[in-house]
Amino acid sequence: MAYLSVGIHPWYLDAQQAESQLATLRQSLQDDRVVALGEAGLDRLRGCPLDVQISVFRHEVALAEEYRLPMVIHCVRAFNELVRLKKELHPQQPWIIHGFRGKLSLATDCIRHGFYLSIGAYFQEDALKAIPTDKLFIETDESDKPIEDIYQNIAQVRGMELEELRECINKNAREVFFKS
Repeated sequence: MAYLSVGIHPWYLDAQQAESQLATLRQSLQDDRVVALGEAGLDRLRGCPLDVQISVFRHEVALAEEYRLPMVIHCVRAFNELVRLKKELHPQQPWIIHGFRGKLSLATDCIRHGFYLSIGAYFQEDALKAIPTDKLFIETDESDKPIEDIYQNIAQVRGMELEELRECINKNAREVFFKS
């Protein structure tokens, strides 16, 4: 079975169509293959005005909570707003920062606030080493590199056996996306 993650990416959010986009999202969440809400999030560099992004993101958080789905979050230069929203909204569902490339200080701050971090082919080594294995995901989204190559590189940087890393990521996926 193929699994899905559905959301309103901030790049494709249309301020005039936000209500209909949210209605379409709600309808999409009815699909049994959906295991996460996202990408959703905030982007200061691209997309409609940040206040509109924040408003829609709040609705997406409410939907994730209603449907008991983790959120896959796109965040560019808006981590302060994201942390503020997490503190304000007190979500019960996990929030995963997709494509995390931040420095050690940002990684540490995100972990302190309960985020999971998903790492791809490009990352800061110090930040990667600081992420607890139970808060780590691995992805290919930003690269054409095979996932196996990304796993090998991350295992090497972290000083882990490849199979140990695989087991950690699989455990995280089961606990976050396939909880009973």
